[in-house]
Amino acid sequence: MSITQERETTVIGQRLLRREDPALLTGEAKYTNDLVIPGALHLAVLRSPYAHARIKSIDVSDAASMPGVVAVYTGRDLHPVWAAPMPCAWPVTTDMKNPAHFPLAIDKACYVGDGVAAVLATSESASRDALDAIDVVYEPLRAVIDLEDALSDKTIIHESLGTNKSYTWPLKVEAKEGAIDEAFKNAAFTVSERYVQQRLLPMAMEPRAVAAVPQPFGGDITLYSATQVPHILKVMTAITLGIPEHQVRVVAPAVGGGFGSKLNVYAEELLCVALARKHGAPVRWVEERTENTQATIHGRGQIQHIELAADANGKLTAIRVRLIGDMGAYLQLVTPGVPILGAFLYAGVYDLPQAYDFACTSVFTNMTPTDAYRGAGRPEATYAIEVAMDALARKMKIDPFELRKRNYIKKEQFFDANGVQVGYTAFHG
Repeated sequence: MSITQERETTVIGQRLLRREDPALLTGEAKYTNDLVIPGALHLAVLRSPYAHARIKSIDVSDAASMPGVVAVYTGRDLHPVWAAPMPCAWPVTTDMKNPAHFPLAIDKACYVGDGVAAVLATSESASRDALDAIDVVYEPLRAVIDLEDALSDKTIIHESLGTNKSYTWPLKVEAKEGAIDEAFKNAAFTVSERYVQQRLLPMAMEPRAVAAVPQPFGGDITLYSATQVPHILKVMTAITLGIPEHQVRVVAPAVGGGFGSKLNVYAEELLCVALARKHGAPVRWVEERTENTQATIHGRGQIQHIELAADANGKLTAIRVRLIGDMGAYLQLVTPGVPILGAFLYAGVYDLPQAYDFACTSVFTNMTPTDAYRGAGRPEATYAIEVAMDALARKMKIDPFELRKRNYIKKEQFFDANGVQVGYTAFHG
């Protein structure tokens, strides 16, 4: 039978039992922290209690002398280990500003939870007990936690950048120059709305967990991690530590939820690999729930300004969106790309002409970095257009359903492109 001939199958169109469920339901699945690794050392990270503070000094002598403690490191101690800063894989503009970010802060803590020191000990309890013995002298600075405050540049978080703005990314589609301004000028009805998308915590049932196991010879290392992106983690680990990619093996055991938060490359993964190589012994770490709220990425964090223009019948004639994206203190793996993913969805499922103007300016704040979470920028856009449509319906004094009915794409338009130049097949089951 040639490869082009059809053949019978018992799979396509059939109901199949999920093969992964029995191990999960019976408790036989192995998660990263379930792995038995003889001789493993345990990592604990001291985190800044300040959102913005200079690190004046760190005294680790008392911690280093505690029972079970193998070593204590500051960001300055480990700085020579890194061949490159922590990765951001999505430069959305050529002039995007991206401050160097290392697994442990060196001169300044930029958010509550920013790692400032690491303890390696023979047990998890010994490593965490030693954190209390580390003496850090901070100089608290004014914290920037409001997006519009960040835009003002009243307080600059990363002095080397000279601004809190990371980038501005525009998308403008109009049939002819000036069409959008003309649509708003001639509109029978307009609405201008401001929405705040609060930050969210992914909060997976399984906290993040890491175990790095070096091989006795040759420099190879196996990294076990509760990650959603083992292949990306492999590449970025090799780049950050300056080691050949073929020497890094990444294994993702069963993962107890992620919702996008485990799609990132984290400091603790890199610390475990670096210290395992340095000490020639396995190093493991598991996140406490408090650490999860501080050091695992947050989702969303936006201020949306959306304007709609409509004719006397309520037919949309133009949409204008201005978005402020909250990057947090640093850019993580795909942080800058998340807000702009929604750019293509602000027209929703409505028949918008080519009159769409979007721009996103993203800023640094003294808060935990943001990254992908549950839809990654797109649910925010859907929320904005739908709530704005309700506002337009109220202004016109008509039923919101009727307004949507007047604007909804017709069946024959499903293979066309809308005013944002996105094919409607994306919405057609």
